[in-house]
Amino acid sequence: MKEIKLLHVSDVHLGSEFSSIPEKQEERQKELLRTFRKITQLCIKESVDVMLIAGDLFEGANVRPDIVKSVKTYLEETHCKVFISPGNHDYVAMDSPYEEEGWPNNVKIFRGKMERILLPELEVAVYGAGFESTYVRTSLFDTYLPIEEDMINLCVLHGELVSDSQTSEYHGITSSALVRSKMDYVAIGHIHMRSPIRKEGKTYFAYAGCPEGRGFDELGEKGVYIGTVQKDNVNLAFKPMNQRMYLIEEIDVSQLQNEIIAEAYILNYLMNKYGNDYKDHFYRVKLKGAVSEVNALPWKNIELALKDELYFISLVDETVPFVNYEEVAKETSLKGFFVKKLLEEMGRAEQIKDEKACEKIKKALDFGMRAFEGQVELHDY
Repeated sequence: MKEIKLLHVSDVHLGSEFSSIPEKQEERQKELLRTFRKITQLCIKESVDVMLIAGDLFEGANVRPDIVKSVKTYLEETHCKVFISPGNHDYVAMDSPYEEEGWPNNVKIFRGKMERILLPELEVAVYGAGFESTYVRTSLFDTYLPIEEDMINLCVLHGELVSDSQTSEYHGITSSALVRSKMDYVAIGHIHMRSPIRKEGKTYFAYAGCPEGRGFDELGEKGVYIGTVQKDNVNLAFKPMNQRMYLIEEIDVSQLQNEIIAEAYILNYLMNKYGNDYKDHFYRVKLKGAVSEVNALPWKNIELALKDELYFISLVDETVPFVNYEEVAKETSLKGFFVKKLLEEMGRAEQIKDEKACEKIKKALDFGMRAFEGQVELHDY
């Protein structure tokens, strides 16, 4: 049976505004386009036969003309068959880039209800549909097209995986619809976190996620799925493509003595974890630990110093005041009695090496001391 090379990408969101980092907005817009360029170059390098773009290639209709022009050039250069399923951000409308002239001949843009395109030279049938407004509340699988039994059947859609009893305003895709479709692979977009390659019935499917994060709700490596597809067999692997990552770290700073040491410690921590390109990413570092007033550090100054070394960093001070529990336990008060009893429990837990119990007692001490100071809200528990 014939084997083809496939690349699945979605949710590039070219033209995004990056309003939360206005000082880096233009640079990040260019980087998004460069990431898409890397993806099309990967298609050339790996001799990809079919590229499936599962929606939200663009952030919206008002994307700059130069970005659209570049996209057309990059896609034409691949010489592979490209299929685009417009999503809820880049849906097909009168002012859509998809309504412009000049899209290369190797690109097919699906509009509205599901269509089928036959590629007899590849022994492939490609099915797809596209958003024509922000919302699609009925399944685009409702229009059943015949499956080509002797071909590899691919499908590209933008939408939200839901249970059979759920609905979605963003094209709900149910397990039963996937099973009935009898596709060999369904490339899905909309969710920015990639999923594993899954299977319902004979149908393989996945979210590729976005190829470049745009905020701290899109953490870690981002990329595409690429690999081979045969009839009834899918062998796709995740390929990182991002130029930068959004990362959240927690660092215990309770033992740091001054701001120079703190700067070096944080930099070394990030370098050891993320390697040679550690300076290129977006970091949100949550500062943890117990710190006395005497050893409190000027974290805003430290953040400014770190920004000279890193592309972007934000420090979030979540340290708590250091408490000498042994001294508090000596007090003839309700607080002293509370601490004394918990320290006794801690001692027994440490004797039998019950780490879970020790952790619970530490939290109880923390919440209890904060409660005595009137600093605990109901949602903290």
